[in-house]
Amino acid sequence: MSAHKLNGKSVLGVSIALFLLIQSVVHAQRRRDDDDTSHYRTVPIPAHLMPIERAYGSSSLGSVYFYGGKKLSSPYSLEIPFFELNDPDVSHHFQAFKTLTTLSRLTALVPLAYILLQNNRYNSGAYWTVYGGSIAASLTLSIIGNSQVSKAVNRYNQMLRPPRVGISVEPVSITNQFATGAGIAWSF
Repeated sequence: MSAHKLNGKSVLGVSIALFLLIQSVVHAQRRRDDDDTSHYRTVPIPAHLMPIERAYGSSSLGSVYFYGGKKLSSPYSLEIPFFELNDPDVSHHFQAFKTLTTLSRLTALVPLAYILLQNNRYNSGAYWTVYGGSIAASLTLSIIGNSQVSKAVNRYNQMLRPPRVGISVEPVSITNQFATGAGIAWSF
Protein backbone atom coordinates (compact mmCIF):
# COMPACT_ATOMS: atom_id res chain seq x y z
CA MET A 1 0.00 0.00 0.00
CA SER A 2 1.54 3.28 -1.03
CA ALA A 3 0.77 6.66 0.45
CA HIS A 4 0.36 9.62 -1.84
CA LYS A 5 2.33 12.72 -1.06
CA LEU A 6 0.87 16.06 -2.12
CA ASN A 7 3.39 18.57 -3.33
CA GLY A 8 2.80 22.06 -4.66
CA LYS A 9 2.02 20.84 -8.19
CA SER A 10 -0.47 18.23 -7.06
CA VAL A 11 -2.22 20.73 -4.75
CA LEU A 12 -2.44 23.11 -7.69
CA GLY A 13 -3.76 20.30 -9.88
CA VAL A 14 -6.40 19.33 -7.33
CA SER A 15 -7.40 22.99 -6.94
CA ILE A 16 -7.72 23.44 -10.71
CA ALA A 17 -9.74 20.22 -11.02
CA LEU A 18 -12.07 21.39 -8.22
CA PHE A 19 -12.45 24.78 -9.88
CA LEU A 20 -13.27 23.19 -13.25
CA LEU A 21 -15.80 20.88 -11.59
CA ILE A 22 -17.48 23.85 -9.93
CA GLN A 23 -17.54 25.77 -13.21
CA SER A 24 -19.11 22.85 -15.04
CA VAL A 25 -21.81 22.48 -12.37
CA VAL A 26 -22.61 26.20 -12.46
CA HIS A 27 -22.65 26.19 -16.27
CA ALA A 28 -24.91 23.13 -16.30
CA GLN A 29 -27.39 25.01 -14.11
CA ARG A 30 -27.91 27.65 -16.82
CA ARG A 31 -30.64 27.29 -19.41
CA ARG A 32 -31.59 29.15 -22.53
CA ASP A 33 -34.68 31.22 -21.78
CA ASP A 34 -35.76 31.45 -25.43
CA ASP A 35 -36.19 27.66 -25.56
CA ASP A 36 -38.04 27.54 -22.26
CA THR A 37 -41.84 27.34 -22.23
CA SER A 38 -42.19 27.54 -18.45
CA HIS A 39 -43.90 30.91 -18.61
CA TYR A 40 -46.99 29.25 -20.13
CA ARG A 41 -48.86 28.16 -17.03
CA THR A 42 -51.69 25.66 -17.44
CA VAL A 43 -52.44 25.18 -13.72
CA PRO A 44 -53.76 28.03 -11.55
CA ILE A 45 -51.58 29.32 -8.73
CA PRO A 46 -52.76 28.00 -5.34
CA ALA A 47 -54.69 30.73 -3.51
CA HIS A 48 -53.20 29.95 -0.09
CA LEU A 49 -49.64 30.91 -1.09
CA MET A 50 -48.33 34.18 0.36
CA PRO A 51 -45.53 36.45 -0.84
CA ILE A 52 -42.03 35.97 0.55
CA GLU A 53 -40.40 39.04 2.05
CA ARG A 54 -36.67 39.64 2.34
CA ALA A 55 -35.53 41.40 5.52
CA TYR A 56 -33.95 44.81 5.23
CA GLY A 57 -30.18 44.62 5.56
CA SER A 58 -29.86 41.12 4.10
CA SER A 59 -26.72 40.60 2.06
CA SER A 60 -25.36 38.23 -0.53
CA LEU A 61 -23.69 36.24 2.25
CA GLY A 62 -27.08 35.35 3.63
CA SER A 63 -30.60 36.67 3.67
CA VAL A 64 -33.38 36.50 6.20
CA TYR A 65 -36.77 35.70 4.72
CA PHE A 66 -40.30 36.09 6.09
CA TYR A 67 -43.29 34.04 4.98
CA GLY A 68 -46.70 34.97 6.28
CA GLY A 69 -45.16 37.40 8.76
CA LYS A 70 -42.97 34.70 10.34
CA LYS A 71 -39.21 34.67 10.19
CA LEU A 72 -37.82 31.59 8.47
CA SER A 73 -34.87 29.80 10.02
CA SER A 74 -33.08 29.29 6.70
CA PRO A 75 -33.64 29.52 2.94
CA TYR A 76 -34.30 25.77 2.97
CA SER A 77 -37.63 26.60 4.65
CA LEU A 78 -38.74 28.11 1.33
CA GLU A 79 -38.83 24.68 -0.29
CA ILE A 80 -42.48 24.02 0.60
CA PRO A 81 -43.96 27.19 -0.93
CA PHE A 82 -41.67 26.75 -3.96
CA PHE A 83 -42.85 23.16 -4.37
CA GLU A 84 -46.51 24.16 -4.09
CA LEU A 85 -46.10 26.87 -6.74
CA ASN A 86 -44.71 24.22 -9.10
CA ASP A 87 -42.90 26.68 -11.37
CA PRO A 88 -39.92 25.27 -13.33
CA ASP A 89 -37.88 28.49 -13.03
CA VAL A 90 -38.34 28.69 -9.26
CA SER A 91 -37.50 25.00 -8.89
CA HIS A 92 -34.42 25.38 -11.10
CA HIS A 93 -33.04 28.33 -9.10
CA PHE A 94 -33.74 26.63 -5.78
CA GLN A 95 -32.07 23.40 -6.92
CA ALA A 96 -29.04 25.42 -8.06
CA PHE A 97 -28.95 27.03 -4.59
CA LYS A 98 -28.99 23.62 -2.89
CA THR A 99 -26.26 22.25 -5.18
CA LEU A 100 -23.99 25.26 -4.72
CA THR A 101 -24.49 25.25 -0.94
CA THR A 102 -23.54 21.57 -0.80
CA LEU A 103 -20.42 22.22 -2.91
CA SER A 104 -19.54 25.15 -0.63
CA ARG A 105 -19.72 22.90 2.43
CA LEU A 106 -17.65 20.18 0.75
CA THR A 107 -15.04 22.74 -0.29
CA ALA A 108 -14.61 23.66 3.36
CA LEU A 109 -13.40 20.08 3.99
CA VAL A 110 -10.43 20.37 1.61
CA PRO A 111 -7.93 21.55 4.33
CA LEU A 112 -8.88 18.55 6.48
CA ALA A 113 -8.27 16.20 3.56
CA TYR A 114 -4.93 17.91 2.93
CA ILE A 115 -3.82 17.33 6.53
CA LEU A 116 -4.93 13.69 6.52
CA LEU A 117 -3.11 12.93 3.25
CA GLN A 118 0.22 14.51 4.25
CA ASN A 119 1.71 11.53 6.16
CA ASN A 120 3.64 13.58 8.71
CA ARG A 121 5.19 15.85 6.08
CA TYR A 122 3.46 19.04 7.06
CA ASN A 123 4.24 22.10 4.95
CA SER A 124 2.72 25.18 6.51
CA GLY A 125 3.00 27.29 3.33
CA ALA A 126 1.09 24.76 1.25
CA TYR A 127 -1.45 24.26 4.04
CA TRP A 128 -2.21 27.96 4.28
CA THR A 129 -2.55 28.14 0.50
CA VAL A 130 -5.02 25.26 0.55
CA TYR A 131 -6.83 26.76 3.53
CA GLY A 132 -7.11 30.23 1.94
CA GLY A 133 -8.21 28.78 -1.40
CA SER A 134 -10.81 26.69 0.38
CA ILE A 135 -12.24 29.73 2.15
CA ALA A 136 -12.31 31.76 -1.08
CA ALA A 137 -14.01 28.96 -3.02
CA SER A 138 -16.50 28.32 -0.22
CA LEU A 139 -17.46 32.01 0.02
CA THR A 140 -17.76 32.33 -3.75
CA LEU A 141 -20.05 29.30 -3.99
CA SER A 142 -22.09 30.56 -1.05
CA ILE A 143 -22.59 33.99 -2.66
CA ILE A 144 -23.58 32.45 -6.00
CA GLY A 145 -25.96 30.06 -4.22
CA ASN A 146 -27.60 32.91 -2.29
CA SER A 147 -28.09 34.83 -5.53
CA GLN A 148 -29.88 31.76 -6.92
CA VAL A 149 -32.31 31.60 -3.98
CA SER A 150 -32.87 35.35 -4.37
CA LYS A 151 -33.78 34.78 -8.04
CA ALA A 152 -36.17 32.02 -6.97
CA VAL A 153 -37.86 34.34 -4.45
CA ASN A 154 -38.18 37.12 -7.05
CA ARG A 155 -39.75 34.75 -9.58
CA TYR A 156 -42.05 33.28 -6.91
CA ASN A 157 -43.29 36.73 -5.88
CA GLN A 158 -43.70 37.72 -9.52
CA MET A 159 -45.89 34.68 -10.13
CA LEU A 160 -48.12 35.56 -7.15
CA ARG A 161 -48.85 39.10 -8.35
CA PRO A 162 -52.38 39.37 -9.66
CA PRO A 163 -53.19 41.44 -12.75
CA ARG A 164 -53.58 45.11 -11.89
CA VAL A 165 -56.10 47.56 -13.29
CA GLY A 166 -55.88 51.21 -12.42
CA ILE A 167 -56.67 54.81 -13.24
CA SER A 168 -54.14 57.56 -12.83
CA VAL A 169 -54.57 61.31 -12.66
CA GLU A 170 -51.45 63.42 -13.17
CA PRO A 171 -51.08 67.20 -13.45
CA VAL A 172 -49.63 68.45 -16.74
CA SER A 173 -46.95 71.02 -15.95
CA ILE A 174 -47.56 73.28 -18.96
CA THR A 175 -51.34 73.75 -18.65
CA ASN A 176 -51.81 73.00 -14.93
CA GLN A 177 -54.70 70.75 -15.88
CA PHE A 178 -55.08 67.10 -15.00
CA ALA A 179 -54.60 64.25 -17.44
CA THR A 180 -56.34 60.97 -16.75
CA GLY A 181 -55.36 57.54 -17.98
CA ALA A 182 -56.33 53.94 -17.53
CA GLY A 183 -54.01 50.96 -17.55
CA ILE A 184 -53.71 47.28 -16.97
CA ALA A 185 -50.66 45.33 -15.90
CA TRP A 186 -50.53 41.59 -16.33
CA SER A 187 -47.59 39.54 -15.13
CA PHE A 188 -46.76 36.43 -17.11
